[in-house]
Amino acid sequence: MGASSFGCCDRVGQVYPCSSLRKPAPDGTNPSIPAQRTDKERPPPMQLEVLRAPARGTPRPVDLLLVHGICVGAWIWERHFLPGLAAAGYNVHALSLRGHAGSPGRDGLHGYGLAHYAEDVRAVAAEIGRPVVVVGHSLGGAVVQTAIAGGARFAGAVLMASVPPYGLWPANLAMLTRHPRLWREVAVMSVAGVRHADPAVLRDGLFANRISAAEFAAFAARAHDESRFIGLELQGWRPFAPPAWMAPPMLVMGGGEDRFVGLSDLWMTAAWYGTNPDVLPGLSHTMMMDPDWPRALDCILAWLERNQVSGGG
Repeated sequence: MGASSFGCCDRVGQVYPCSSLRKPAPDGTNPSIPAQRTDKERPPPMQLEVLRAPARGTPRPVDLLLVHGICVGAWIWERHFLPGLAAAGYNVHALSLRGHAGSPGRDGLHGYGLAHYAEDVRAVAAEIGRPVVVVGHSLGGAVVQTAIAGGARFAGAVLMASVPPYGLWPANLAMLTRHPRLWREVAVMSVAGVRHADPAVLRDGLFANRISAAEFAAFAARAHDESRFIGLELQGWRPFAPPAWMAPPMLVMGGGEDRFVGLSDLWMTAAWYGTNPDVLPGLSHTMMMDPDWPRALDCILAWLERNQVSGGG
């Protein structure tokens, strides 16, 4: 299992407001609209980090693409889910979104939004060249929904402890009332950075205190700051989810001890896409690294088998 990379556009376009338009110059050009860049003038494509695990035996008809949440990267899937899904016969790919882990773009991190991250997912899926089921965790779930709303076609999608289609504002209010210390530390992390938040509070929030302080320290050492813009966008002030008719077969799953995405949000997300959620009692928000991670893995594998998700699905 190793890291590989591919080309991906590092911008999604610009909008020039009508108020900035000026009269054409004597030569007929409009000075407010920049000239089109030639291929030589365009910035080089962004080389994203992708960790891959080939299927054991004959590969299943779909590949799996794993999309991480905030402040982490593809490495969060590496210990358990990459080998576990590959052992079940799937080619597995886990990308690090731009500005995360081994992918470039950290200097522009705070300007990235869901549209940028969705472009990363679309580019990886296109590079795979086979039917793909996408698995989005937390922020990654919002990215997957954004990609689908933008026209990306996947064989299936798994929303794993995902940001709901309407955003995090109800979960944010629920956290403020039920877990005020966690709410405060998430606010600190969003403004000042992950290194300034209380690790004990974050360990409870992300793992429901189901891992040791030493294990969380190792996890936190690899974490980094997240885009401030994305933190605002995830609240839901701008719609990002697709209508149900645009969505592929969908699994909505979450943990019973999730401090970020509660049961009501799981049920509302599932209702949005016309399905029922799979709730795993006892599991925390960071399900792929929870002590009971095999239950989360088995939930995904059972759904794939039950729905016979394939390239023609």
